[in-house]
Amino acid sequence: MATVRTLEALARVAELESSAGRDRDLALRQSDIDEPLVLDSLTAGRLALHRVNVAGALTVRSCVVEELVVDHCTADAVLVSNSRIGRLIIRNTPRNTGVDVSESTLESLDVHSCGPTRFEGVRVSDSVTIAAMRGPVQLRRLRAATVALRSQAAVGRQRRPEVSLERMIVSETITLDDLWLASLRLDEVDVSALLLRRVRVDAPFRGTGVRCRDGLRINGMVIPGEASALLDSEVRGPVEVRGLRHEATVPAQRRPVEAGAAATPATGGTGTAELVFRSSVISSLTASADEVSPVVVELADTTVRALAVPAGPARFRLAGTSSVQEVDLGDVVFRNDEQVTGFMDRVFTRVSPGALEAVRSTLTRRRRMSEGDQLYYFTRQREAAERPLLSRLAGRALLGGVLGWGVRARNPARTLGAAMLTTAALLHLSGAARGPQGGGLLDVVGAGRALVLACALWLNVGMGAPSELKTHAWTALAVCCAGGGLLFTTLTVGIVIRKLVR
Repeated sequence: MATVRTLEALARVAELESSAGRDRDLALRQSDIDEPLVLDSLTAGRLALHRVNVAGALTVRSCVVEELVVDHCTADAVLVSNSRIGRLIIRNTPRNTGVDVSESTLESLDVHSCGPTRFEGVRVSDSVTIAAMRGPVQLRRLRAATVALRSQAAVGRQRRPEVSLERMIVSETITLDDLWLASLRLDEVDVSALLLRRVRVDAPFRGTGVRCRDGLRINGMVIPGEASALLDSEVRGPVEVRGLRHEATVPAQRRPVEAGAAATPATGGTGTAELVFRSSVISSLTASADEVSPVVVELADTTVRALAVPAGPARFRLAGTSSVQEVDLGDVVFRNDEQVTGFMDRVFTRVSPGALEAVRSTLTRRRRMSEGDQLYYFTRQREAAERPLLSRLAGRALLGGVLGWGVRARNPARTLGAAMLTTAALLHLSGAARGPQGGGLLDVVGAGRALVLACALWLNVGMGAPSELKTHAWTALAVCCAGGGLLFTTLTVGIVIRKLVR
C-alpha cells in the first residue's frame, strides 16, 4: 500500500518528473499505480487525477485540499474521510467502483456517472450534485445548501438504482429529476423545498418524518399499484401534486405479466395513482391529473389548513381523524342538495362526514350562513339515512322533512301550511264548518269558513267554533292543532330571526 503525505511523494509514486509536486497543485494523467493508494494528511491547492489506474482502493483521509478531481480513474473504491475539501469532483468511475465520502467538510460535491454512492456525516456549504447514476445512492447525516439527483446511466430493471435519504438537513432544495428508480425512501429529512420531477419508482415511494418549510412539489411521477405514502411529515408550504401517473397508464414502459402469474389490480382501481399523507400536517394541498390516469390523494389522520379544488380526474379521500380547515370553493354556491352533491363528487372520492364538515366550516368562516345551513341539513339527512329503519324514519321524515333540523324555515312552514289546508278540507267534507242551511260541497262560502276555522285552530287565535262542535272531541282536536301550530310557528319564526340576526 502506497501511503502519500505530500505532493512530491505522490509525484514519485506516479513516476513523474522530480520537479512535479513542488507547488500546491498537481495533475496526474494516465498513470498506473500497482498498489492501493492512500492520501493521508495531505495538503494541496488543486489535485487532479485523470485516467489513473489504482490496483486497489483510492483513499483520501485527513486531507486539506482546495479542489480534488477524480476523473476516469479505475480503482476498487474511492474513499474520502475526515477531510476538508473545497470542491470535490468525481466523474466516470467503473460501474462496480463504490464512492464513499464520510465525516468530511466540503464546499461543493459533484458526482457524475459513478457506481454505488454513499455519503455519511458530510457537511457541504454549497451544493451536492449526483448525475448519471449507475448504482444505488445512500445519503445519511448530510448537511448541505442544495441536493440534486438527476438522470441515470443504468438501464434495465436489474440496474435501476435505489435511493435512500436519511437524517438530512438541507437549507434550500432537494431535487430529484428524470429518474427511474427501483425504490425511493426518505427518512427524517429536513429541507426548505422538496421537488420530485419525472421520477418513476418500481416500489412504492415512502417518506417518514419529512419536514418541508417552503413546500413539496410532485410533478410527472410514475408510481406502482400500491399507494405511495408520506408518514409523520410536516409541510409548512404548499403541496402540489401534478401529473401523478399509475404505471399501468404508461403503455410504452408497461412490464409484461409473467407466464402463469395473475395480474394484481391496483389499490385504487385500474390505472388510479394513489398518494397517501398519514399522520401529517400540511399547509395547503393542490392536485391535478390528466384524463389518462386518475389520481387519489388520501389524507389519513392528517391536518390540512387549505384544500384546493382539484383539476381533472383528481380526488381527495379523507380517512381516520383527518381535518381540513378551509376548502377553496371558487364560485360554487350551495342552495340545494344537487349543488352540494356535485361539488363533493368533484373534490372528494365520497361524501363523508369529514368532507361535509370541512366545506360547512369554510362557509361559516366566510359568513355564508344560508349555504352553511344547507350543508348542515344535507349532512344530517345523510347521517339519518345510515341508521336503522325506525331511527331513519324519525330522523329523515320527522326531524328533517318536517322540522328541517332547525335550520330550514321552509320545512316547518310548509308543514304548517299543508296541515291547515288538510284540516280545512276535512272540515268542509265532513260539513262541520257548514251551517244547517249550507249549500253542500260546492259552497264557496262554506269552504272559506272551513279554511278560516282551520287557520284559527292551527294558529291558536281563539276565534271559537260553531255550537255543534263544542264537544269533547272538538276540544281534543283544537288542543292538538293548537299545540302543533305553536310548535311549527315558533320553529319557523325562530329560524327566520336567527337568519336575520346573523
